[in-house]
Amino acid sequence: MKAESKSLTLSIIFTTVFALAMAFLTVSIPWLVPFLCIIMEHEGIEAFMTVIAYISLPAGWGAVVLLYKILFNVKKKKVFVPENVKYLNILSLLCIYVGIVCAVAMFKYFGFLFVGISAFFIGLVIRIVRNIIEEAIQIKEENDMTI
Repeated sequence: MKAESKSLTLSIIFTTVFALAMAFLTVSIPWLVPFLCIIMEHEGIEAFMTVIAYISLPAGWGAVVLLYKILFNVKKKKVFVPENVKYLNILSLLCIYVGIVCAVAMFKYFGFLFVGISAFFIGLVIRIVRNIIEEAIQIKEENDMTI
């Protein structure tokens, strides 16, 4: 098995682990969030934290779906295609969405500042990768017309 194939397989495995964690989180929010608030001594904000978790959940599931779509496109050797640019664009917007949710939430719980900054940064990195792939598609199309 080539290194690229192993890396792709590993990425699919990690995405699956993340999907399983999202499934666990989806069904456990009602009891997990209050439990964590008690353990971390943040009692009194359980309802707020639960709402933030539910508001952010669709972005997590959207990310899982988009990552699978991108990874299976790569597996089919469809790397430099407009479809992947679209998926990366949506993925970056989902990260920015979580960043905005966390920016608002930090006024109630300051710890969200760090999550929000991380989400914005990841969204920026994905956006840069998206721009690189979009440029590569244009170069590939120009090269295909030259030959």
